[in-house]
Amino acid sequence: MKTFEVKTLGCKVNQYESQVLRERMIALGFKESKDSPGADVYIVNTCAVTRRADTLSQEEIRKLSRSHPRARVFVTGCSAENDPEKLKRFKGVAGVLGNQEKDRLADFILANTEKPLAMTQLLPRVELLSGIKKPTISPSISLRIDGERSRTISAFHRHTRAFLKVQDGCDNGCSYCIIPRLRGSSRSRFLVEIIEEARGLAENGYKEIVLCGICLGAYGKDLGLKDGLLRVIEALEEIDGISRIRLSSIEALDVRDCLTEKMASSKKLMPHLHISFQSGDDTLLKLMNRKASAEDCRELILKLRRLMPDIGLTTDIMVGFPGEEEENFKNTLNFLREVRPAKIHIFPFSPRKNTAAWRFPATVRPEIIKDRIKQARELAQELARDFCRQYIGKDLDVLVESPGGFADDGFFPSHSGNYIKVFLPEGPGIAVNTIVTARPLKIHKDGLIAEKV
Repeated sequence: MKTFEVKTLGCKVNQYESQVLRERMIALGFKESKDSPGADVYIVNTCAVTRRADTLSQEEIRKLSRSHPRARVFVTGCSAENDPEKLKRFKGVAGVLGNQEKDRLADFILANTEKPLAMTQLLPRVELLSGIKKPTISPSISLRIDGERSRTISAFHRHTRAFLKVQDGCDNGCSYCIIPRLRGSSRSRFLVEIIEEARGLAENGYKEIVLCGICLGAYGKDLGLKDGLLRVIEALEEIDGISRIRLSSIEALDVRDCLTEKMASSKKLMPHLHISFQSGDDTLLKLMNRKASAEDCRELILKLRRLMPDIGLTTDIMVGFPGEEEENFKNTLNFLREVRPAKIHIFPFSPRKNTAAWRFPATVRPEIIKDRIKQARELAQELARDFCRQYIGKDLDVLVESPGGFADDGFFPSHSGNYIKVFLPEGPGIAVNTIVTARPLKIHKDGLIAEKV
């Protein structure tokens, strides 16, 4: 029986799509590799959101080809969509299929390797974490609005929380972003398909579902649904077994009153939002072709905190965008001091060919960008500590997660509803995939050490 392994770079949507690939490969009779001595087939699901992401994707392909010269490497994802001809020339690469063809990659691999022993639609033999049930449903195939097959998942490999993709593509047209070209316009999954998948995940033991999409807040617009994302949330709230629903990244203008009111009143929708600000300066926001102004974001954050004082807010900030003067950067720092995000992902501007910003003249020297990133990160660390500190001694309900790659001196990682990372020591009542009440004791790394109450 042929073995395979999936390597994933990039966003939650990519991680979801890797799980779809994983389950399809198993259903076709392939067996997932347990590392040594390596797999017969490697799938690299790439990211191209920045030049750095593109480079990391290429490095992963080269590393696999060097480490496993007899294996066949298949490449998909955004880098494969962006420059397939370049990747086809890499040593060891047996096939390159972009995002538009990702859904048929497993079948393509089957057709281009020796036939595995089993060829029938098998029940997925998915490796699961303790606390998660063995899957009880087989990979289902349902119809999308364009009539193409859309595969669903029954588990989430090495994750305690399951990501559920509800939407793909983006129509926003930010001047720096290549993703609309690589993923296409916004497209939503049918609500009935989402509900079916969520029920299957709940039946298989997943307590927390994270809704994700390339532009999550656009869900339902192409289907003619008013407040489509709210309808998804309300449907998932009715599913027994799902205790927590979380939203991934969302645009500020997509956080409408109906969504904030639902978040404030719901017992299942977690009080946490990741809103990508990118900048706190209106001049730069216009150059970026961002739809929300700094004042729009300020007003939204004030409204959210009035309704939910404990809400966790996280964000992304870009440094060094063409035209960023010292005053623009200081405006962003002052904006962050006002809205006080709990976590900030800070990254440098990355010029991407075939975007509007590609033609903008570079105006910020590399050494200035480096210094500004340092300043922004120092502020981010200060704000993160301040946010965590206010919860010391205050009980939080947390979902205990698998240590996995985050094992830390005998602590189990977990997350509160407002997305504080909480480290729990091993002990009675601490088990993966359980929701427990924890009392934080002190700040530890990027979160809090706590004791079970």
